[in-house]
Amino acid sequence: MKLPDFLDLAAQPPGLRCLIIGGYALAHHGHIRPTVDVDFLARRVERPDWHARLAEAHMVLASGTSAFSQFNPVGEGEGLDLMWVDDPTFDAMERAGGVADFDGRPGRVVGLDHLLALKLHALRHASAERGSKDAADIEWLLRRHQISLDDGHYKDWFLRYGGPTLHESFQRILRRP
Repeated sequence: MKLPDFLDLAAQPPGLRCLIIGGYALAHHGHIRPTVDVDFLARRVERPDWHARLAEAHMVLASGTSAFSQFNPVGEGEGLDLMWVDDPTFDAMERAGGVADFDGRPGRVVGLDHLLALKLHALRHASAERGSKDAADIEWLLRRHQISLDDGHYKDWFLRYGGPTLHESFQRILRRP
């Protein structure tokens, strides 16, 4: 399966709500980089429905926690990672997001601010290998969208989701040409 197939799967009645995050969201915001799977943000209350629907689509649960489920295909195709959040968090992120076309299928994509928050959260809790990819993604988004970390909104955003150390680190990074 590929991203459009997962969007079709989510749209089957009764529809399951999701937001595209990860590599495809980065591409939507102008940063194209290789990705090996599809990443969705989904409502925690719909977790059993997603699990059942993905099992019917011959996807195998590879790992899972209360906040995350990773599914792999049987055979060819991309895996699907689902990040589970409560309804208020999902609703706020959905309102701030946008819609993009993926091979003729509309998909809701997380907005830039929330993509940065997700990347900062991942960076704070990541292994060295994963962290370097997230740090590069954050730097690229900041430069591409000409975001100043002295701007009150983004300073607060970085402090909230990344903490003072990441805020200071990215201020130094952005000073470099």
